[in-house]
Amino acid sequence: MARIAILLNDRCHPKECQWECQAYCPPVRMGQECIIEGPTGKPIISETLCIGCGICVHKCPFDAIKILNTPQADEAEIVHRYGYNGFRLYRLPTPPTQGVTGLLGPNGTGKSTALRILGGTEVPNLGEYSKPPSWEAVRDRFRGTALFAHFEKIRSGALRTAIKPQYVDKLAEEAQSLGEFVAAGGPGSEPALDDVGLAAEASRPVKELSGGQLQLAAIARTIATDADLYLFDEPSSYLDIIHRLQVARLLRRLGTTKSVFVVEHDLALLDYLADQAHLVYGEEAAFGVITHPLPMRSAINTYLTGYLRDENVRFRTEPVRFVAHPPKLAVQRNVLVRFPALVKEFPSFRLSVSAGELTRGETVGVVGPNATGKTTFVRMLAGAEPPTEGTPPAGVSVSYKPQYLKATNRQSLRERAEALRADPAFDGGLFDRELVPGLHLDSLLDVAMPDLSGGELQRAAVALALARPATLYLLDEPSAYLDADERMAMARLIRRQVERQAACALVVDHDVYFLDLASDSLMVFLPDGESSGVPTAGRGDGPFAMREGMNRLLKEVGVTFRRDAETLRPRINREGSVLDREQRAEGEYYYEAAS
Repeated sequence: MARIAILLNDRCHPKECQWECQAYCPPVRMGQECIIEGPTGKPIISETLCIGCGICVHKCPFDAIKILNTPQADEAEIVHRYGYNGFRLYRLPTPPTQGVTGLLGPNGTGKSTALRILGGTEVPNLGEYSKPPSWEAVRDRFRGTALFAHFEKIRSGALRTAIKPQYVDKLAEEAQSLGEFVAAGGPGSEPALDDVGLAAEASRPVKELSGGQLQLAAIARTIATDADLYLFDEPSSYLDIIHRLQVARLLRRLGTTKSVFVVEHDLALLDYLADQAHLVYGEEAAFGVITHPLPMRSAINTYLTGYLRDENVRFRTEPVRFVAHPPKLAVQRNVLVRFPALVKEFPSFRLSVSAGELTRGETVGVVGPNATGKTTFVRMLAGAEPPTEGTPPAGVSVSYKPQYLKATNRQSLRERAEALRADPAFDGGLFDRELVPGLHLDSLLDVAMPDLSGGELQRAAVALALARPATLYLLDEPSAYLDADERMAMARLIRRQVERQAACALVVDHDVYFLDLASDSLMVFLPDGESSGVPTAGRGDGPFAMREGMNRLLKEVGVTFRRDAETLRPRINREGSVLDREQRAEGEYYYEAAS
């Protein structure tokens, strides 16, 4: 075993504590310099002298220290390191000459760092953070490996790369039109805009685009660039299921002649678009290890089971299990909420939702393309949007987590929870006992909420929503910004809490894996009228049994699903395959058989 000591610099505040880490450290008490003050005024922890007792971890008032016992890591495999007690990345994937390769792993384990290194925008320091080496030294380090030729091309300037960044919301600051923004990528801007469906929006200012349009604009600009290696960091964020599949087909087509790397947390999408994948395991903000490439099916199944047979490494305590969804028996249905037919009219859009029933202990997924009224529907039930026709059910207590989150003050999550404890409509015991550990919020309780990342804020908002005892929980896109592990953990927690509280929930989302784990049934929203490709009307129906609801949605999307024989996870059939043709002929777009 190897021991790694990590100091989270953004959480460490040495002027606001009594240096408990040093005061209680057994080696320090024995006269050894295991923890000393560094040049920045923050502690430096010696990994050689550390005995792994964990006392400093528990005594630190800011949860700023991690001491990890990891599988024996070869220090010669360190590719990049951020300081002595900083994050370190082991190994790199090797880009093939063509095809689509995925990178799959939790947030904070080095995937984006690996993309920047492969793209040549960051020089790997090989662990020498104080004296970063040159590209020549990096090339020599990898002499005799497949990466030698790659870094030789970077050093000589012969490798052309194009990177789609992770955070596209920053593009809204661009002071130019969409057409000008994409044209800056290269001469292929017009066909690229057409490929992503934004040709009609070319004259619009970038700052007026929605999140999904910004994502498509970033993808179009990357594709328009003439490059040898394309790197896409989370290309599905903000996109609905139809646009996700559109982008997947586009990247697959690009991979027939070019080398494409994709970091993606939507496992169904990654399975569909990539030929192979490297898994990344480790500890958030501490270290990441990149595995050798695996065929796509094996990669995802290994990720779900959590055991790397070739390396004899277990990185998940329990495997993730999917189950088939048999329809609930009529005698088991206990209707809790009935809502009437609802209509909402806007100047350029009309939403119609048919009447429906929600059952006690049931989680209902709300699916469909963007701009078809899903968020408007849940806002009407939450009382945040008055309907034009119909009346939302009265006497129903509602807890609502909106789609877009924004921290309005400098409160920490702990302070926010403490302020709510006086309200009888907040279960502080449930929050502390189930939701904080279930959503891994322990280390975030004392961080100011504006300082939380998008995924951390999302988990905090879901925890606060579920801690309010209610008849109906309304959760709008709770998986946004989360990695695959966080999505699966949240899906199981939502379903468990709804069942335990004998409540019901509506969950709007686009991730099929997340919905498959969380939902008992589905409401389906589809366009009911279009003008120039933009919906002018939407219609929502259901809830339906999972099979019927998915069939309605997938027929509109134009894809078929099956279940994997080993894990029962949903998998998209390749267009034109035998199973795809058979299921289309039978009208069964939803996965039934395991194969």
